[in-house]
Amino acid sequence: MRIGLLLTLISLGCGDGGNVSEIPDNAQNLQEAVRLRSQGSIFLQQGRPARALEALAQAVRLDSSASPAHFNKGLAHVRLQDHPAAIASFERAIAIEPKNPRFLFALAAALRSQHRYLEAGTFFEQAIAQQPDHAEYHFNLGEVRRATSDFAGAREAFSRTLELAPGHLEARYYHSDLLARDQELAAARLGFTSLLDQSPQHFQGLLGLGSLLIKLGEAQQAAAILERAIAAKPHDPGPHYLLAQAYEQADQPQEAAKVRERFQRLGAAERHLNQGTIYLRRRKWAKATAELERALQNDSTSVTARLRLAQVHWQQQRPDKSIALLEQAIDLEPEHLETRLALGEQQLRTGALATSIAHFAHALKLAPDSFTAAYGLGKARWQHGDLTGAVDALRQSLALDPDYRDAHYALGLVYVRLERFDDARISFTHSATIDSTHAESHYGLALLHMQQGQKNLARQGLEKVLALQPEHQRARAKLTVLGSQL
Repeated sequence: MRIGLLLTLISLGCGDGGNVSEIPDNAQNLQEAVRLRSQGSIFLQQGRPARALEALAQAVRLDSSASPAHFNKGLAHVRLQDHPAAIASFERAIAIEPKNPRFLFALAAALRSQHRYLEAGTFFEQAIAQQPDHAEYHFNLGEVRRATSDFAGAREAFSRTLELAPGHLEARYYHSDLLARDQELAAARLGFTSLLDQSPQHFQGLLGLGSLLIKLGEAQQAAAILERAIAAKPHDPGPHYLLAQAYEQADQPQEAAKVRERFQRLGAAERHLNQGTIYLRRRKWAKATAELERALQNDSTSVTARLRLAQVHWQQQRPDKSIALLEQAIDLEPEHLETRLALGEQQLRTGALATSIAHFAHALKLAPDSFTAAYGLGKARWQHGDLTGAVDALRQSLALDPDYRDAHYALGLVYVRLERFDDARISFTHSATIDSTHAESHYGLALLHMQQGQKNLARQGLEKVLALQPEHQRARAKLTVLGSQL
């Protein structure tokens, strides 16, 4: 499912601009519902779907007649990957405001995520009826028509998309592909060429044009295009299969044989990698290891196979083998984000803090919006003794995900080390608010109360810790000390 399309609705407006057809008897409830809707909208725009959902659910309970509350609640469910709940919320919004194109589009996109293509197409058509000049609505309609084998309808939708947005790359690709399917080869060639003029490394566009050139008997030109596709994705078997055909057509049997062998090895590697990944998810370590090692036998330069095999070794308490595989992967592809993050975390856990910091810092340069990189960097700097640097990284992580409990808690611990006790109190309060069952957050607050002579608050906090975690010996010892002082 293409989650990004649905999430663009947030940028189209999460504001509370809908109708309120029924005013609750209690005017105070209505006022509170408006406040909660506004709060939920803000949380959505900040990328905090769990907090948004909490606020919007309360708003709906107080006033179920406001369509924006249901719509934004649906968006929050989408962000949280709960698509059936999103569908229900969008349906409720449409029941209140049947002609709102954003609501219709959102419901259609959520239905498509559940492979309910025919229903999705109906709602995309309704959205277009309300807003006929919105290119993305036509593009999505084209996708669901294509999924249901309505190729003529899909071609019409993609054509309309390109009329409204000539630079829409995916619409250009699908439209060209359908032209080729309908044997309109000259028009298809023009379409693929236009796409690659705009995006020279568009992988599917390269495959489409390469395949088309083979049909046209232009083997040398096809080979050049397919070599570009292989350069873009060297581990994908698809362009190798087509390149073998091009070499055969060009009467180069030796080259064709070499490429076909490479295709067969990459295809086998892909199958073993996919099966190994399935075993990894099922925690069947021996089978995962066997499949992933076979993947590497067939494709010795695969970064992904090394990464997955490293995960298996780590789970099996073999950190040296895991780290060695990850270092090999970095040598092959130094800018691979997932590998940098994995190495940073594993080096952190094995105590190689300087190396961990270097990998997380590199990852953060690759992806400045990576919460994992910023949070990992904060933890590594904290354990390495760079408290000021840890504060900066942890605060950066919280700017990316304000509701991550452990980041608030870690920041509180760093603030304690820096003797910034007011800041520590704020951080522990945040972590305890996000997760009221987190005993360590309450314990941190209790210690701060003790440090500041607030004995009653400290006692209440320690009792809370023991209610959550009766075996918490440190809290019990502190409570005993505190009792002797009262």
